[in-house]
Amino acid sequence: MIKPSEHTVNVSLLLEKLINNTFDSKYIRVINPLGGKETIEELLKIKFDYIFFTGSPRVGKIIIKKAADNLIPITLELGGKSPCIIDKDAKIDLACRRIV
Repeated sequence: MIKPSEHTVNVSLLLEKLINNTFDSKYIRVINPLGGKETIEELLKIKFDYIFFTGSPRVGKIIIKKAADNLIPITLELGGKSPCIIDKDAKIDLACRRIV
């Protein structure tokens, strides 16, 4: 399941359309991003095999507490909004120094 940010509704709708047109819903689903805290609470009742969360530390704390109740492994990425792409032609050392 993917639950996109409520701050990027148009991107979320496009992502949902692309995923629904590409994959069978038994493998992946996009959750409506406008559900807010209630949506997160409902999702966390499901016993997932693994949770990967990107977002705020506030919500990350909620998710890790719920995951701990069921011993669900979790990866949290709680920082920044500035993704970077380094292509194969980049000078890796220079790119890393500039990103960090």
